Amino acid sequence: MSLDMILGHEAAAAVLSEWPERPYTLKLPNDSPIGRVVNAQAIRGFLDAGCAPSNYVNVFHRGEGLHPARFTADDRVAPASVQLLLDHGCTIQLRELNRWFPPLSAICASIQAETGCPGYVTAFITPPSSQGLDYHWDQYLGIVVQLQGTKTWELFEPKVDAPYRDHLMSTNLWQDDWVGQWQKDGPDQTVELTPGDILMLPRGWVHNPHSRKSVDASVHLTFVLKERVPLWVAERLIGSAINDPRFRAVIPPSMLDPAKVPGTVEDVRSLMIDYLADLDVEEVSRALRRAAQRETSYAAL
Repeated sequence: MSLDMILGHEAAAAVLSEWPERPYTLKLPNDSPIGRVVNAQAIRGFLDAGCAPSNYVNVFHRGEGLHPARFTADDRVAPASVQLLLDHGCTIQLRELNRWFPPLSAICASIQAETGCPGYVTAFITPPSSQGLDYHWDQYLGIVVQLQGTKTWELFEPKVDAPYRDHLMSTNLWQDDWVGQWQKDGPDQTVELTPGDILMLPRGWVHNPHSRKSVDASVHLTFVLKERVPLWVAERLIGSAINDPRFRAVIPPSMLDPAKVPGTVEDVRSLMIDYLADLDVEEVSRALRRAAQRETSYAAL
């Protein structure tokens, strides 16, 4: 199992050779288990059966999040609240389904083994003629798979260059006048997804998704792939220095005095250069590949 089951063999191979920089659409392969094993009924079933853990469920109404106390009980989403929320036009987000739904866990693990990119899957249920989240951008590549209903994606050119982790997040940089400008100029692309459609959404692209044109509830999955960047490699190169006792030596408090800190920085920089120059590239390369295929958190060394 890999990207093939979402994108098809040719499209998956294209992604591996040239990472997407602009949005585009595809069709779910006919033999994909997504849509059969993982479908809209299964997603809704988690909520109706009271199986959805409250820590992994968010509810949005017109771009604003609802307090969990309004829809949870005993650390689970209360089934009785689900239809009521949808009837009031709320969008329900089931985050990181791969943590608690084995088929999606297997798919994510397979994608990481193939690409070296960890990730997760989130599901969204939006009632017809409604909108949950509005204008924002994400930090990683998203592969959107429409399972039921229709969803309109208004897409806008990135405002920032290569957002990553918590750097250049839309929530931190937001300017209210941007929305007015986007509404005045109109989207750079508009994509209408119907069941079986896929949207490749690169990081940084601003999107305003809604189901205002849908006559049925919209249900979609978003597979998030956390790209590896040079910083990730650099962190592991430096992190491996813990094995060198020179990097575990105590820095006396006196060397952190404002007048002496520049010298301390120079000493450590020289130490880093010396250490990196002597690294066994083959050995480190093997360790990096293992980490790329197995790490699930960027914070792990």
